[in-house]
Amino acid sequence: LAWLPTLLPSVAMVLIAFLVLRPFICEAFVTPTNAMAPTLLGNHWRDRCPDCGQSNFCSPLEIWYAPAESPRMICRNFHVNRISDVPQQAFRPDRFLVAKFLTPKRWDVVVFQYPENPSTLYVMRLVGLPGETIHIEGGAVWANGNKLEPPRSLRGIEYLSEVPDWRGDLWGSKDRPAVLGEDEYFVLGDFSPQSKDSRLWERGASGHSPFAVPDSLMRGVVTHIYWPPRRWRRPRGIVWRAHGPPECDRTMPCTG
Repeated sequence: LAWLPTLLPSVAMVLIAFLVLRPFICEAFVTPTNAMAPTLLGNHWRDRCPDCGQSNFCSPLEIWYAPAESPRMICRNFHVNRISDVPQQAFRPDRFLVAKFLTPKRWDVVVFQYPENPSTLYVMRLVGLPGETIHIEGGAVWANGNKLEPPRSLRGIEYLSEVPDWRGDLWGSKDRPAVLGEDEYFVLGDFSPQSKDSRLWERGASGHSPFAVPDSLMRGVVTHIYWPPRRWRRPRGIVWRAHGPPECDRTMPCTG
């Protein structure tokens, strides 16, 4: 009984965290893949970009796996290249916060339930809004026939309408545009050659096109990378000042 008054505040805080904060306000995530590199990093190797000297990132290769080519990497300026003899030191993934009360806007990084398997969470960049017709041409995203200008933080990014080693047709190509319904979004990974995003999905949520993320599956907007300290940044803040298959694990991982 003497300890009861000291335990009650702790119990109340735990209940608030699990019943209010996580479901409705904010939650922490990590991503095990690099589909959103360099914006969000999973476990990764690091080197220097031969084009600009900035940090270069790729996913670690399994020791038993000996690819015919050097790993494909992407740098902070979105240069994609291949580098042999990458230092095989693994760095841990970013940890980031997701605000569940924000309305998603174009160029936000969002967490959502994967339409083919809603028990899995993905993290991608939102590029297509409800009611739009989206296609990719010349490395840029086009909406309703108009070329979209990305925010300053994404200058240099190139989205692909053809993916290396992918034999099927892609959604969002000029010949196969993605026509979005009134509650649907189109999403892309920043590391375009390595991302399983709306372009490549084969089966959608019930009643929706394969490439579409229904509004009902949206779970929140990435607002802060909070760990490690050298990676601290605000993805949404950066985007809106400028112009404003990853899976997610709740401190479980997010894929793409």
